[in-house]
Amino acid sequence: MQLTKAYNHQDVESKWYTFWVNSGFFEPARDVDRYFSIVIPPPNVTGSLHMGHALNNTLQDILCRYKRMDGFSVLWVPGTDHAGIATQNVVERQLAQRGVSRAELGREKFIERVWQWKQEAGNTILHQLKALGVSCDWSHERFTMDEGLSRAVREAFVKLWEDKLLYRAERLINWCPRCKTALADIEVLHEEADGNLWYIRYPLDDDPSQGLVVATTRPETMLGDTAVAVHPEDGRYRHLIGKKFRLPITGRIVPLIADPFVDRQFGTGALKITPGHDFNDFEIGERFALDRISIFDADARIDPAAFLNRGEGGEWIQRYGGKDRVEARKLLIAELKEKGFLEKTEAHKLAIGRCYRCQTPIEPYLTPQWFVDIKPLAEPALRAVQNNDIRIVPEGWRNSYFAWMENIKDWCISRQIWWGHQIPAWYCKACDSESLIAAADGDYILSRDARPIVARQAPERCPTCGGAELVQDPDVLDTWFSSALWPFSTLGWPNDTEDLKTYYPTSTLVTGFDILFFWVARMIMMGLKFRNDVPFHDVYIHALVRDEQGQKMSKSKGNVIDPLDVMKEYGTDAFRFTLAAMAAMGRDIKLAEDRISGYQNFVNKLWNAARFVQMNIADQAVGDSETVLNTENLGFAERWIRSRLARVVLEARESIDAYRFNDYANTLYQFTWHEFCDWYIEMSKLALTSSDASEASQSRKLLQELLDQLLLSLHPIMPFVTEEIWQTLGENRPSIMIQRYPTVQPNWIDEETEKNMTFLMDVIRAIRNLRTEMNCPPGKQVAVIFCGADPELKFLQEQESYLRVLARVGSAAYQDGGDRPKGAATAVVGPLEVYLPLEDLVNLAEERARLSKEVSKVEDELARVQKKLANGDFIAKARAEVIQKEKEKAVQFEEKIRALRSSLEKIEQLQAEGVS
Repeated sequence: MQLTKAYNHQDVESKWYTFWVNSGFFEPARDVDRYFSIVIPPPNVTGSLHMGHALNNTLQDILCRYKRMDGFSVLWVPGTDHAGIATQNVVERQLAQRGVSRAELGREKFIERVWQWKQEAGNTILHQLKALGVSCDWSHERFTMDEGLSRAVREAFVKLWEDKLLYRAERLINWCPRCKTALADIEVLHEEADGNLWYIRYPLDDDPSQGLVVATTRPETMLGDTAVAVHPEDGRYRHLIGKKFRLPITGRIVPLIADPFVDRQFGTGALKITPGHDFNDFEIGERFALDRISIFDADARIDPAAFLNRGEGGEWIQRYGGKDRVEARKLLIAELKEKGFLEKTEAHKLAIGRCYRCQTPIEPYLTPQWFVDIKPLAEPALRAVQNNDIRIVPEGWRNSYFAWMENIKDWCISRQIWWGHQIPAWYCKACDSESLIAAADGDYILSRDARPIVARQAPERCPTCGGAELVQDPDVLDTWFSSALWPFSTLGWPNDTEDLKTYYPTSTLVTGFDILFFWVARMIMMGLKFRNDVPFHDVYIHALVRDEQGQKMSKSKGNVIDPLDVMKEYGTDAFRFTLAAMAAMGRDIKLAEDRISGYQNFVNKLWNAARFVQMNIADQAVGDSETVLNTENLGFAERWIRSRLARVVLEARESIDAYRFNDYANTLYQFTWHEFCDWYIEMSKLALTSSDASEASQSRKLLQELLDQLLLSLHPIMPFVTEEIWQTLGENRPSIMIQRYPTVQPNWIDEETEKNMTFLMDVIRAIRNLRTEMNCPPGKQVAVIFCGADPELKFLQEQESYLRVLARVGSAAYQDGGDRPKGAATAVVGPLEVYLPLEDLVNLAEERARLSKEVSKVEDELARVQKKLANGDFIAKARAEVIQKEKEKAVQFEEKIRALRSSLEKIEQLQAEGVS
């Protein structure tokens, strides 16, 4: 079978992927004793393939294919995450289009609807990952809410409860009024925004003519103030400490307390204290036993019950009740101003926290939640990285990990949504009758005093009173709770399975830095807790994929590159190679489609090289991939390419073992294109056309073996094209996927031959450059005179046949002394001087005229660009990328002018020497 003239990826990719899956090549080998395991960071079931997924899974696949070829039993576990909030939002939006709300549907019917959606659309991203060529073991596919993982979640929750590492308490948490659920600290996105600082006067209770002024960015929360605080060493207020102040609007009496937390430089140095709506105020309130008033309801609207339940009255409650926080602020500012309590307003920069899912500003909200007592889990997880039981690559991320773990706070794991793992805790209607309040959506609202019955299975009766009416906690667990168990729950835990014994701990985790704390740290804590061992040995953290200007890709900016579109146009191999070649440690990828197009050219270059090899080995049987290169009687070019191949294999192995994916890709790129294709294939043509049959036969064999080694080296990064070439060149050969990755013999490396080849290439390049500078026609042969020492001249004489083919040298003279040639173009290569006599080569007068005309033309182009860049209107109105392109044009024109003038000077010098 012949390779087609051009490579068509669309004819190849699905064919080979189906073949690999059906052949079971993605499943772990059972007859080896070295193991490599990796778990996919489970994408959300709501997701579709984006650049982050493409990079992450390409790098994982490179590792898995490489390790498989290197003799390891490889298990790569795929799967998806149920993505509680995100998935619920998707289904709620679908229902809303039909005019149905979640509450109207009810919990049971709603969850059925989500499962239905999951079956219809939830595996889209896994199908897209298959298009990327990932070699996951699909027989091990898992879902965070499948039966086995759900059991693991219940087991983990119950064990944490039994070990007193779980508790339920009323705490101030991050609340999303849109999603109506609690959020962990790391699920809150912080951004700087323009705001205001309002200065409000609080009158003294016993002398309203006196008072103090507080500064606040959130005046509406003053409705929940229960104190004012100053620094104990602030002399401005020391005499007022202990005094009572009357809140404007509400008339509530609050004390002035002293706490060292207060920043004397902020505002007036007097701080309003709202324990129910500010995390710092909550801590101060705990120290001083202050009342906590939660003034908002779950929709972030003023809740009249918050005041009425305290026995507070007044028409202000009716005025503000039901107003959302923005509306309440406007109303309050107007009233404060009208009544003379607002002293002044200043512009102020402030940090706003937003929900990571819907971008709604979060609200600190006082509510009962479930928490993990995290410190006992964090300490061993911290030591695991400090002691290098887990290696984080690049190492710079270790410090970020340490800083977060050393300052970690208890983890709020309950969420007020329906889709997810419902918390395995029940409440007795008889024992907790006052703590259970029926909600409109059919669930129950639980007070902070409710007493949970935690169990692996639903209890039939209350262990206290024997009652049979039990209500399950309506909350579900944070999605990241089940994800934290992923490395061992996917292997069968809590059962002690063979997979768990064999593949845990996993070998490597490949992930983005954005989930180092969301996910990685929690997996480490849970792995150490439940398996008494780390979940993985290495964590490789890759960077972000940005657009070519370094901007984050987003639909709003219109700069999103769709991986599926790219793969369809340029081929998956070209796309994968681009990602790997640009994946330098700690450096974001600036992706442009022309880079992908460039690597598509590389795929085509490999294809054409394979066609050349096939044409020349057509009459020779294809050898086994394991055949060792023949080391007897090799010529100069053959010794060189074998030595370079040996170095490249060693460098490729070293790079991939160290997660230097860009070095791995670029090493193979440089060798394939610039050494094997550009030099060796051209040099081999001499041997292939030799009248010596044994020399031609040896050259064909070596070409075939070199190409095989190249295909094997490139397969982890470019699986499709390498399989197509492999199978076509060797009909009925076993798949390239199950071949051994190349190894080399130390004696293949030949320092002397590589040094000599470098010298020969420099000489050939020097001749080519002189030909170009003199505008010598490409097909015209030239005479060359070499002047230098005897060793260099002798070497060049031995390799003269390559000079004739690769530099179009018609005749060569060698001299180790005497006068240097006159009227010749000259170049120096190390100790060697190279001369090209110009007689009959070019007409110097015509060439001088041509160069002068070209210089003038390019100078005109440069002047036009410089004029544009000097135009203030153009600079002010043009996009940054347009301006940058004009600057690049100017640089290119300047470089071209310099090169032309250099050639012109050489012509003028030769004319001065009397050459015509």
